[in-house]
Amino acid sequence: MASLEKIMLTSATITEQYSKDWYVVLTKSKQELRAQDNLERQGGVVFVPMFTKERITRGKRVVRQEPLFPGYLFLQADAQSELLSKVRSTFGVRQLLSFAGQVMTVDNLIIEDLRQRSNSETPVQQFSAGQTVTLNSGPFQHYQAIFKELDGNERGIILLGLLGQQNELLIDLANLQAT
Repeated sequence: MASLEKIMLTSATITEQYSKDWYVVLTKSKQELRAQDNLERQGGVVFVPMFTKERITRGKRVVRQEPLFPGYLFLQADAQSELLSKVRSTFGVRQLLSFAGQVMTVDNLIIEDLRQRSNSETPVQQFSAGQTVTLNSGPFQHYQAIFKELDGNERGIILLGLLGQQNELLIDLANLQAT
């Protein structure tokens, strides 16, 4: 009998979770986590999709989490919840996203899909010295080269064999693909 009560309680919790809507909240610039913290302190269920990004800071590679949608987060609440009226006065928040005076909601399935996708820990593709790469665009499209080193956040130096010589080219990382 106890297991039946447990199943009924779990079912009621799941039904309650999906009966609430997800609202899009506009945050102040670079204050998504501050807004999340303050909304959670007020009893809200908040989701900020994050992704792992590898950057070069002061000559060193740094892997860090960044918001997938800068300036936005998702808040789950009932349509009659007091929390919705408090959102605008919450530190880090600008307002609820609305069109034509109608507050926008997001389907639960979209939020679940975002949760699954944002939990992957794969950083944005980076290349290592000596790795063979293929150029995706430009006059040397489909040519193979050897990756030499990074040059800033978005460019790299490659060695391209032309006319019997290894020539150094500076190219956007977006135009390279690992072979």
